[in-house]
Amino acid sequence: IAVMDLMVLADALLLPDDDLALATVLKSPLFGFNDEDLFEIAWNRKGSLRAALRAKAHGNPRFAEAVATLERFTQWAQQLPFTFYARVLGAAGGRKRFLARLGHEADDALDEFLNLALDYERRETPSLQGFVAWVRAAQTDVKRDMEITRDEVRVMTVHGAKGLEAPIVVLADTMTPPAGPPQRQPR
Repeated sequence: IAVMDLMVLADALLLPDDDLALATVLKSPLFGFNDEDLFEIAWNRKGSLRAALRAKAHGNPRFAEAVATLERFTQWAQQLPFTFYARVLGAAGGRKRFLARLGHEADDALDEFLNLALDYERRETPSLQGFVAWVRAAQTDVKRDMEITRDEVRVMTVHGAKGLEAPIVVLADTMTPPAGPPQRQPR
């Protein structure tokens, strides 16, 4: 989810009239808008979502901050992909926001995404648009290393847990019908 949000951030910056991409980014952990915020911006607007956000920014400090962040990200998007995403995740506090909402599982995906950006810059003529197209064409899967011990409980499917060694494994009985208090028969 974190990687998809970073990809759609690039879409929203590269295509300023893409209202769906902007709405998705505004709801992502990077901005933290909820449905009511989006409704307030989008309802009865006469232009793009970005123009409506700018118009509503004068009366709402949260919207004003979002406009300023979008403008800062737009300037950063002119840099190399790794530098851009490293600044979004580091200096702008994006990684902290992703981890707060998605948990530490997002760390591996974010690190791998930054590694992909570096790899892309070594192989291709680097641009944000080119990187986004390259990642989408590559169809890369990021898998977590399950051997790393963490102080956490993992809820997994039987298929996903196959081969997993753990000191305690709890298997839920899903085959027995639930039994509750005896039901009274109506008279």
